[in-house]
Amino acid sequence: MTEKSETFLLRKATGLVREAGFWDTVVYNMLPAAPGVVLAYYVFWLPGSFPGSSIPWAMVAACLATLFISSSFGLVALAMPRTAGDYVATSRILHPAVGLASSLLLSFSSILSVGYWTLAWTTAAFTPALSVIGSTTGNRGLIDLAGKLATPPWNFIIGVVAIAAVSYMMALGMRKLMRFQNILYIIAMVGLVVMAVVLIATPRETYIARFNEFANPITQQADTYRFYIDEAAKGGMVTAPVSFSGTLPIFAAIMTMGMWSWWSVAFAGEVKGTGTRRHWYSMLVANVVNYAIMIILVLLLYRTVGEDFIGAVNYVSAAAPDKYGLPMAPMLPLLVSIIPKGVFIPLLIAITFIAWTPLVHFIQMVQPIRALFAWSFDRLLPAKVAEVDERTHAPLVAIIIVTVIGVGFFAWSVWAASFFTALVLAGLAGAGVMIIMGITAIAFPYKNRQLYESSPAKIEVLGVPLSVIAGVVTILAEVLIAYFYVTDSRLGLGNPGAAVALTVGILVVGAIYYFIARAIRARQGIEIDYLFKSVPPE
Repeated sequence: MTEKSETFLLRKATGLVREAGFWDTVVYNMLPAAPGVVLAYYVFWLPGSFPGSSIPWAMVAACLATLFISSSFGLVALAMPRTAGDYVATSRILHPAVGLASSLLLSFSSILSVGYWTLAWTTAAFTPALSVIGSTTGNRGLIDLAGKLATPPWNFIIGVVAIAAVSYMMALGMRKLMRFQNILYIIAMVGLVVMAVVLIATPRETYIARFNEFANPITQQADTYRFYIDEAAKGGMVTAPVSFSGTLPIFAAIMTMGMWSWWSVAFAGEVKGTGTRRHWYSMLVANVVNYAIMIILVLLLYRTVGEDFIGAVNYVSAAAPDKYGLPMAPMLPLLVSIIPKGVFIPLLIAITFIAWTPLVHFIQMVQPIRALFAWSFDRLLPAKVAEVDERTHAPLVAIIIVTVIGVGFFAWSVWAASFFTALVLAGLAGAGVMIIMGITAIAFPYKNRQLYESSPAKIEVLGVPLSVIAGVVTILAEVLIAYFYVTDSRLGLGNPGAAVALTVGILVVGAIYYFIARAIRARQGIEIDYLFKSVPPE
C-alpha cells in the first residue's frame, strides 16, 4: 500500500473478519454443483436430447477442466486474499475498468441465478417433496397441493419469504452463515447416502418390478417400464453408440453448473489461513469430491434403474406428457423412492432433498453482496454500501440492495423466463468472466512479478508458472463452452445473438461506469487510480 493510495482509502480496514475455515470453504465450493440438485433436476434429460453422449465421461472431462479453472481463480486469490477476489485481482493486474466490467458481469450472472434458484424453492424443493410423498403413498391431495404451490401467486409468495430468510441468515454474519450451511449440507447428504444404499441393494429386475407395481395402476399398462422405452423410440428419441462428438456438447451442459468450484473467492478476505495454499486446496478438494459423488451415483442409477430407461422416461415426460401419465416428473427422488416398501424412506428422501435448495440459493447472493462492498471500498460506489455491522461484521446495506434486486429477478423468473434459458444465460455470462480471469492468471506472474515471487501462488511446472498453464486451459475450456451455448439450441438458449449482445453490453457498461466514477471522484479530489496500484487493506 503506497502512501498516496492510503490518502484516498475509504478506511484503513474493511471491517470484515476471517471466520470461514477450510471445510467451510470446501462445502461452499461444492454447492454451485450440489450433487443432489444436479442429479435430481438437471442431467438426466441429456441422453434423450444428445444421442451418443456419456454423462460419466462428460463429468470426468468437466472435473479435469474445472481443476484448471479453479486454479486460475485460486492461485491469484492466494496473492491477493481479499473480498471479491476476482474483482480485486483483475482490477490490479489488467485494468480497473476491466476488473469492474468482469465483476459486474459475474454479479449479473449471480443475481440471475438468485431469480431462478428462488423459484426452485417450489420447483425443486416443496413441490417434488410433496409429489414424492403423495405419489408413493397414494395421497392425491398432496399431489394437488404440490401442483398449486408451483403456480403464481403461491410460488412467488414462497420465494419472497425464502429470499427474506436467506438475507436474514447472511445478516447474522459469516460464522453463523457457515454453521447454517454445514448443518443443511449434512442433512442433504444423508438423503444421497440413503439413495446410494438403496441403489446398491437393488438389482435391476427388482427395480423393474417395483416401478411397474407403482406405475401400472396409473398408466394402465402391463409393463410401464418397457412401455416408456418403446414410446420414446416411437416418438423420435434417437440412440447411438457413445462417441466423442456426441459427448462434447453435454460437457458444456454439465459445466453450466459444474465449473464454479472457485466460488469462495467472493469472500477470500474472510477465509482463515491467508498466506497459505489452504483456500486454493479447498477449491480443488470440493471439485474432485463433487464429481466423484455424482459419477458414482450416475453409475449406480445406470446399474439399477437402467441408462436406456432413464433417457426414455425423461424423453416421454417432456415430449409426450399425455403418454407419461405419472403425477410428477421422473426426478431422482421419485425414481429411487419407489424402490423400498413403506413410507419412511420415501419421506426421508423427500425431506432431506429440500435442504439442497437453500444451500444453492444463498451462495448466489454472497457474490454480488461482496462485489458491491468491494466496489464501494474502491470508491466506485457511495461509502454507505461498504458499511459493516460492528457486531456481526456483515455488510448490511449491500445485503439489502441485493435482496431487493433479487426479488425483481425472481419475479421475472416466475412470470417470464424459462428455467433452462436463465440457467444457460447465467452460464454464458460466467464463461465471459472466466475467460477474463484466465487472461488475468496468465498476466499475473509477469505484470506483478514482485507480488508473484513473494506469494504462495509461485508454483512452476518446467519453469512455466502454474497460473499461466491454468489460465490457458481456462480460456480454451470457456471458449468451447460458450461456442456450444450459442450454436446448439438443445442447450436452451433460444436467442443466442441477443444473449451474446447482452453479455458484451454488460461488460461495456461496466467499463464506461468506471471512467464516469473516476471522473466524478477526481472532481471531489479523490484520485482512485492510486487505489488500484496496490492490494486493498484487510
